[in-house]
Amino acid sequence: MTSPLSAAPTPQPAGQRGRSGGKARFLPPLESPLFTAWPTMRQDLLSWVFLGDLTAVVLPIWVAAICLAWGPLRLLHAFIVGALMVAIAWMAGALGVDVVDQARSGAGRVTLAAAVTAPVALLLAQLLTPQLSAPSVLVPLCAQLTLSLLGRYTESRWLRARRTEGRGLRRTLIVMGPGAEPILRDLRSHPADGFLIVGYVSSSTNRSHAAARLGSVEETNAMITSERIDVVMTLGGVSPDDLVTLMRGLTSTGARLVVAPGLQDVVPGRMRGLPVTHGWTGLIDVSLRRTRLLAKEIFDRTAGTVLLVLFSPLLAAAAIAVRLDSPGPAFYRQTRVGQDGSPFTLWKLRSMRTDSDARREAVVKAGGDAGNEVQFKNRTDPRITRVGRFIRRTSIDELPQLINVVRGEMSLVGPRPALPSEVAEYDAEARRRLLVKPGLTGLWQVSGRSDLSWDTTVALDRHYVENRGARLDASIFLSTFKAVVGGKGAY
Repeated sequence: MTSPLSAAPTPQPAGQRGRSGGKARFLPPLESPLFTAWPTMRQDLLSWVFLGDLTAVVLPIWVAAICLAWGPLRLLHAFIVGALMVAIAWMAGALGVDVVDQARSGAGRVTLAAAVTAPVALLLAQLLTPQLSAPSVLVPLCAQLTLSLLGRYTESRWLRARRTEGRGLRRTLIVMGPGAEPILRDLRSHPADGFLIVGYVSSSTNRSHAAARLGSVEETNAMITSERIDVVMTLGGVSPDDLVTLMRGLTSTGARLVVAPGLQDVVPGRMRGLPVTHGWTGLIDVSLRRTRLLAKEIFDRTAGTVLLVLFSPLLAAAAIAVRLDSPGPAFYRQTRVGQDGSPFTLWKLRSMRTDSDARREAVVKAGGDAGNEVQFKNRTDPRITRVGRFIRRTSIDELPQLINVVRGEMSLVGPRPALPSEVAEYDAEARRRLLVKPGLTGLWQVSGRSDLSWDTTVALDRHYVENRGARLDASIFLSTFKAVVGGKGAY
């Protein structure tokens, strides 16, 4: 059988350019002492995470023993509770393939383990240290959780950075089926996922003759072993017989089989395995349950009210600064399009001069940002005031939209609220953004905001619409702080 390397272009590492000098970096040859095989690196990363979790358990106890002179029973309690937390996290998959191999931190599983451990810690304290209050009992657990998350976050960030430089990659053999090309393009656009494509073979269902056909079980096994393949990935409609051949051919090689059927915008949480006769199939949730929608509505209005009260002093100070900086009202109201195409009045702090709407056409003719043909943005928009530039960069101008959240016109997390003129140019795919309420923040904000092209903005909002839920909302909400502090794309 033809080697996959002879049937594919010479592979290059995922990082096209290094961080210094602008020169391309290439992986060393397999025979080079500089080459680190992925199984070896994976063991090192596992050791890093494993020892990091243990350190997170022991370090607070050591500090408490040396600096706070805790008694033996209290130290024993803290050790048992911390050890239980990391044990539950490990059993929940915090050291699994989807965490270590994919450069994820596993923070959700560790946090869940801590939540499960907390009541156990309180019950155990009644036996060992009944004189302690509940906060005193839980402080060591919080410290252990924080250190564990910090260590895991550092490890995942390190691996993703190395992968963009062309290191820490998994040698990947692609098995092409019908519909593989768009998946392959997406795969190449995400180097931090760590797949180094070293060759291709073709499934029996693929009519393309650009790659050699998948061979027998013995030929597949020999090829994977000789080429030191770490991952075999099927793309598109690979036949069941070919999947069986691959599974049997991977036996004893240590390589993993990844099946990518080409589902767009479907996160793992939306899929559940269902047993069928002699096999398995997947159930995909295509809509949120009414109880979850109601819970989101209640949370949005409650949290929006609390945040509006908390930010009231900041809003008042910003409003005064706006009035002192330029003539005109402190607040700006504009018609936007909400869920199901319903118009509503959006509130913002005024960041432009009062004649900004009248001057918009002239500014548009002068040229906005290239690559976004629907949403107009200009880095040097002359209509923006001095205070306006600051409150835009820090997103303070968006805080009055909490009023819209409390009124039920917007959500805390969702697609960007669109102008009627923008909606008029929407195609069928873009109109899916209107299936949900627009958000105060969203994937568009934490991914670059105004620096994004229109296609990217639509893709992000489509991903949110298809996968919205409490977990995604929480992730976006937590990432918003980082995006606001960085200020990237805010102008």
